[in-house]
Amino acid sequence: MKKIIFLSVFFFLFHAGNISSQNDLSTYHFSIDLTKLHNDLLTVNLITPSFTTDTAVYRMPAIVPGTYKIYNFGRFVFNFHAYDKSGNELNAYHSDANTWKIPGAKKLDHLSYDVEDTWDSNQRGEVIFEPAGTNFQQDTNFVLNNHAIFGYFDGMKKNNYEIQIAHPNGFYGSSGLISTIKDMNTDTYAVPDYMQLVDGPIMYCRPDTAHILVGGADVLISVYSPHKLVTAKFIADSLRLLLDLQRQYLGGTLPVKNYAFIIYCTGNPDGYRSHSFGALEHSYSSLYTLLEMKPELIAQTIKDVSAHEFFHIVTPLSIHSKEIGDFDYDVPKMSEHLWMYEGLTEYAAHHVQIKYGDLSLDNYLRDIRHEMISADNFDDALSFTKMSKGCLDEYEDQYNNVYAKGALIGLCLDIRLRQLSDGKYGTQELMNDLSKKYGKDRSFDDDSLFSDIVKLTYPEIGDFFKRYVEGGEPLPFDSIFDAVGIGYQRRAMVKVLDPMGGYGIRYDSDGKLRLFPGNVNDFGREMKFQKGDVLLSFNGKKVTGENISEVMDHYRAGMKEGDKIKFVVKRNVNGKTETVKLKGTLRTVQVSKKYVLTPYDHPTDQQLKIRKAWINK
Repeated sequence: MKKIIFLSVFFFLFHAGNISSQNDLSTYHFSIDLTKLHNDLLTVNLITPSFTTDTAVYRMPAIVPGTYKIYNFGRFVFNFHAYDKSGNELNAYHSDANTWKIPGAKKLDHLSYDVEDTWDSNQRGEVIFEPAGTNFQQDTNFVLNNHAIFGYFDGMKKNNYEIQIAHPNGFYGSSGLISTIKDMNTDTYAVPDYMQLVDGPIMYCRPDTAHILVGGADVLISVYSPHKLVTAKFIADSLRLLLDLQRQYLGGTLPVKNYAFIIYCTGNPDGYRSHSFGALEHSYSSLYTLLEMKPELIAQTIKDVSAHEFFHIVTPLSIHSKEIGDFDYDVPKMSEHLWMYEGLTEYAAHHVQIKYGDLSLDNYLRDIRHEMISADNFDDALSFTKMSKGCLDEYEDQYNNVYAKGALIGLCLDIRLRQLSDGKYGTQELMNDLSKKYGKDRSFDDDSLFSDIVKLTYPEIGDFFKRYVEGGEPLPFDSIFDAVGIGYQRRAMVKVLDPMGGYGIRYDSDGKLRLFPGNVNDFGREMKFQKGDVLLSFNGKKVTGENISEVMDHYRAGMKEGDKIKFVVKRNVNGKTETVKLKGTLRTVQVSKKYVLTPYDHPTDQQLKIRKAWINK
């Protein structure tokens, strides 16, 4: 649904020691001026709601939805001051990392403080994943995650918020929030509570934007690319088909009327302190921090990440427990259903591309295999619900399994539902039914979701959850894949034709293509590749980070046993860098391979029926 903005708008002026305000007594009136950074700090001013209590407690969040990390955003706040209507300063005690207590709250009229951006901060503590943080680049770019700038008073998270932002001339604010009033250099945003303020990040820069109309929704693409390598038009063209596939996947229409893809690219491979690229989802937007590179190299990454983040409009944003619907920013309580929030979302992001797109079955099975290999890095016997509840502390090191085993849980659940319904019902239909039962403004009880799903589906699904999600049994891949006419072997000897002989190619931060050993086979040893070799050319064609995928994919498409192949590499020989030519004759080799998925040569009619319902192939 479209975010409803219904509040009246107030203008206010800040003066040294005094403020003239039109305060409706319950609304937060914040203002910031992006043209007035000082020492990389941004000043935040607030005309406060009125208080009937003796003490006001102002907080910055310790954690925000979607991050699963304790970040303590209060550590980026400095020079906190509170004042009465006459401009007299009141006492304010910094009682912990995220909290300020102000006695005499009935006199409190306004406060101010400075915030440091998180991207280049040297503050101790957990490094904040950039899509959850802030970036202040004077006259260039501002990434504003509102939870890192604006706080709330105890007992007042559900009060109205009004945010006034002055910005440099020519800048444009991209957000899923709707600006209620704009003039040349000032935007005003009004939202009904703190949760929706946190739900709407904003990026300010000189605009590079595009719009896509799909499924009744106006989708904004906004890009900051310092060297103009990535453009909003290119991203829009890349996402247009994907969004239409997702529209089909969700039943023909999108559950929102407006949405924003906010994309920040850095030209520096070491430009993010977290050393990670990715995104954070919101109800009406998603914020991405990516490496700037030529469009053809970043296109598939953006598609894969965007597919995942956009599907979060279903869960947890439209289907969620009370732990998320009434999120505790101070002492968070985790839901036990990460298998659904992240796992099923990751599953859907790939499933949509094969069921409604042009992804081949071989490539889809390759993606599933990669998830199985990734899941091997985690404790397979650990209850997924238990891991979910403890992902902030005891099981923090197991969290990333949500994108591996979590997606595989989604796959197994989908096929099991298709089995039981003779192909008529799967996770697509289940999520649609759960959206109707709950929704953005109605949360479910965490411990009742499984029973609710069983009521909507089949008793056997209760057994599935008990054994494979609540319990620690390995997922039943044999029977699941057999149901759709695909053979599964945990390990098998297979023949492969691989010009790299089991070596991988990594595009390093220095711009060089380096070889590293994976599952090196006899052919790789015959070619005499070495770890750290810098790849210069293949079969006489110069290779770079920009064309390596195209060159190798083109060769693999037509390769055959007996091909003569040659590589030119640079390597360190006795402390000196030398150019080395490597030649060989391509041949098949037998290798031991984990998680072999092979479509049956002669599947039954029933297996084909369930496969067709599952992936439309």
